[in-house]
Amino acid sequence: MEEELCYSTVCFKPFDNQKSTVPQLEESVLYAEVKRKQSTSQTPPETSAAERSLNKSVLSAHDSLTEGNHFIQVQHTQAKATNLQLLADKEVLERERARLTTQGDQMNGTLDFILKKSSFLVDEYRQSTGNGVQCTPCPQKWIQNGSSCYYFNEDWPWKTWTGSQEYCEGYGAQLAIIDSVEEQEFINQQTESYYDEYHGYWIGLSEKKEETWVWTTGAELEGGFWVNGPSKGYMECVLSVPSKNPLKSWISTSCYMRNRWICEVDVLTWPTFLQAQQNQSGPST
Repeated sequence: MEEELCYSTVCFKPFDNQKSTVPQLEESVLYAEVKRKQSTSQTPPETSAAERSLNKSVLSAHDSLTEGNHFIQVQHTQAKATNLQLLADKEVLERERARLTTQGDQMNGTLDFILKKSSFLVDEYRQSTGNGVQCTPCPQKWIQNGSSCYYFNEDWPWKTWTGSQEYCEGYGAQLAIIDSVEEQEFINQQTESYYDEYHGYWIGLSEKKEETWVWTTGAELEGGFWVNGPSKGYMECVLSVPSKNPLKSWISTSCYMRNRWICEVDVLTWPTFLQAQQNQSGPST
């Protein structure tokens, strides 16, 4: 509030004893400025009952809002924790679903493998372990090399080429089909010389017509690991003979000659929970 200004008029007259000698002077007028200060200590007006009620209502509303905000924060924290737990549970369930899907695919693959075989000796794939009976990728007494299992016969009686093939078919296998240097080197390492230089191990190669050598799968031979090339005449079936040079190991001979033999079958992939470590030992005598 602006300060109020008050003005007053003050008149001064000459002394009475100077009236005869001092000429009459005009009245002198002085103005004095008087400032009225506003009081610094003002007593606030008394609060009415309505105002007091309003204040209480405002304070009550403020307390309610504070309490409500705290409740919302608590609810938000709990909802966040619940959401994190649900995400963790979802991740666990997704991993379990992936595991079951993989297991189902493996079981279907195993079943397809078995159904394609004309015969399947399930007991030959069973192995007792500390965790119970588990399944092996190769039949007992067979040796795994890469994606194939091999059986190297060392028992008596020896068999003809046809008899050897029939033995292999009993395991859902066939006489060995050799299509790489590495495979031939592996086979040469697993065989041993016996009886004489003309005896060896039957493999799945035979002559279907002159100079046409065919595997048991029907595929024609490309190349080969002959000692001196195939013989002419009635020498229609092939032996792999142990040799210092594994790349010169094959000889052709009569299919009716009795020899040892080599069977080959694909590795059987079991579902993970059924698998056992394969026995790497060779066939027993």
